[in-house]
Amino acid sequence: MYMRRWLHERFEIKDKLLIEFYDAKDSKRRNKFPGKCVHSKLSLKKTLPSLLFLSGLTVSMLLTESGRKLYVKTWIYGTLIGWLWVSVSA
Repeated sequence: MYMRRWLHERFEIKDKLLIEFYDAKDSKRRNKFPGKCVHSKLSLKKTLPSLLFLSGLTVSMLLTESGRKLYVKTWIYGTLIGWLWVSVSA
């Protein structure tokens, strides 16, 4: 119940922000979110190792028949179990 209320509050905040974003009376505030804009730079040096590792694992799984079966079963059953978990805990 707590999670449902928290999520509902987040959607209310989001809706208010979007209304202000699109329909602000002041043209300086229109198409802008409140607060300071922060640009976060993510360097290639930080992201490339994880990308290569994950890609290597995925490709190595997809190259073998048993790896493909495991990949598909994980994808299907993981999704179903995730849906079940969300519906039970909500």
